Amino acid sequence: MARTLLFCLPYAGGSAMRVYGRWQRELPEPIEVVPVELAGRGARIAETPLTDVPAITADVLGTLLDRIDRPYAIFGHSLGALVAYELTRRLEHLHGRPATHLFVSGHRAPQLPRPPGQYDYRLPDAAFRERLRELAGTPEEVLVHEELLDLVIPILRADFEAADTYRWRPGPRISCPLTVYGGADDPEAPPDTLPAWSALTSDRCEVRVLPGQHFFLDDDPAALLKGIAADLEPAPTGAAENGRTSSCGCAPGSTTRSIGSTWPPGTGKCVHSSPSSWRPAG
Repeated sequence: MARTLLFCLPYAGGSAMRVYGRWQRELPEPIEVVPVELAGRGARIAETPLTDVPAITADVLGTLLDRIDRPYAIFGHSLGALVAYELTRRLEHLHGRPATHLFVSGHRAPQLPRPPGQYDYRLPDAAFRERLRELAGTPEEVLVHEELLDLVIPILRADFEAADTYRWRPGPRISCPLTVYGGADDPEAPPDTLPAWSALTSDRCEVRVLPGQHFFLDDDPAALLKGIAADLEPAPTGAAENGRTSSCGCAPGSTTRSIGSTWPPGTGKCVHSSPSSWRPAG
């Protein structure tokens, strides 16, 4: 039996099985990949997609709780990064089930101010399609196929609404190590917006910038998977030994560094608050 579960949350419009199904073949045997399907896609295609991150988090929380019978980690890309982070917070601080590691990818630190601009989910159909083409995550054969596009646009709009309307709420930091992945040329999550994730954990935080744009994990996942395997092998002996908490605003020893980039790393501002004052939104 695998020693560590790796729950994987997809990006907007993505099916977890399609995005992460092949990862099991690429990661070492002690890691069991568990794609977490969201409503409206894959095996849950008949369900209505949800339009806010708290609702998505609450919807899949039970799935994780039912599966956690050994050390586990969570990975999420883009929208999935927000859901992965919120799941990690809830599992630790509301259910006493801390993760051994959190991996977030392709998303700026959630406590940073949102960049100005129109919400993508509100765009008219023609502009929305051009936005999808700009992001380069939807296959061109789908973008030019009207019937296929009519099927996927409602799912994408729902996911974009969830991402666009997400607002981070202060609360207790997670206590597990945090690894942040980004694409060197990703305009949606530029490398200089990634180090501030370090303020959200009381353990170590490492930023890894890989070649590519927003969907670098699809273009060349080898370096990403190698890093995940290194972080999870050997499997942690227990989350309580990995994490540490403090009553002050700064975690001793918390660090951030970057790999494969030329910009200087940052540390982020502490945003810690007491667990008793935090309740998840929604």
